[in-house]
Amino acid sequence: MAEGKPTLNLDSRLQFACHPGLPCFTHCCRDVNIYLTPFDVLRMRKKLGLSSREFLERYTVTLVGEGTGLPVVALKMDEERDKKCPFVTAQGCQIYDERPWACRMFPLDKYSEYEFGLLTDVSRCKGLAEPRELSVEDYLKEQGVLLYEEVEATFKLVSSSPRVLAQKIVNPRIVEMFYMACYDLDRFRRFVFESRFLEIFEIEPEEIARVKEDDLELLQLGFRWLQFGLVIGDALKIRDRVLEEAKKKQKAAGGGEG
Repeated sequence: MAEGKPTLNLDSRLQFACHPGLPCFTHCCRDVNIYLTPFDVLRMRKKLGLSSREFLERYTVTLVGEGTGLPVVALKMDEERDKKCPFVTAQGCQIYDERPWACRMFPLDKYSEYEFGLLTDVSRCKGLAEPRELSVEDYLKEQGVLLYEEVEATFKLVSSSPRVLAQKIVNPRIVEMFYMACYDLDRFRRFVFESRFLEIFEIEPEEIARVKEDDLELLQLGFRWLQFGLVIGDALKIRDRVLEEAKKKQKAAGGGEG
């Protein structure tokens, strides 16, 4: 929670509207840090007709989470256009329907699940002086924010897990697995179908068929895989045959005792 700033809840009234007639229109799309969620990357790159790798290489930079050591993806601003978002024009956002979560939230800042504040004030955002008024909850619904909560529930469980936060992850293999499952979905799909993934984990045939074609289903599988590896080991079920083989190897390594 930001000290000195009023706290809003879901029932609080928000006075805000953004449109091209405002003198500050698109000013908030310049020289700002926009961190992309996995669902952002999926939606934006499909809107642009790009593979996950093409989108990530062209439009993002990868940072390291200070506390977790896990990769964080940020939108790459256009240095040749005064650090503007690469998708903003004088008329507005070129990918507005698939804009990132951070853009959907503006002008709100999220303190906790039910507490919010304002990122700016009327001196910088004239939209806050517009007569349109609605509740914070209705604004979040209107902006499509609630869908993110549904889609990324498991991702948030993993990234905010005490087990993940307890010790910074430094293993480069785990870092790469996290990046692939969350952001580079084309590569994750190849991993699922070209490695031993489906031999190890018990995945229903109907889900396998969906994962082949549906990126959102694939993303959900990726979240569960990360949950299995980083948080709780029963998020995915290992095949009985694989478990038996592991037990035999462990027994052999122990000299056949027990």
